[in-house]
Amino acid sequence: MDVTELDQLKECLRKLPPEDQDHMAGFLLVERLKRNSLVMPALHKRVEDSDPENWQTLKSLKEARDND
Repeated sequence: MDVTELDQLKECLRKLPPEDQDHMAGFLLVERLKRNSLVMPALHKRVEDSDPENWQTLKSLKEARDND
């Protein structure tokens, strides 16, 4: 992608509604974190972990929050 195409893409993104911009920002953040495991190693590991056995349940997260 050249600079002109990138500028056009940025302009299109600026015209999106805030909700869609937020969605794109989240998507790009996750892609960035996947590329660079040095940024946040624990988060990177969780993002890449596709084994449901290693996922925390909503119940366990709520319990941990209540214990803080």
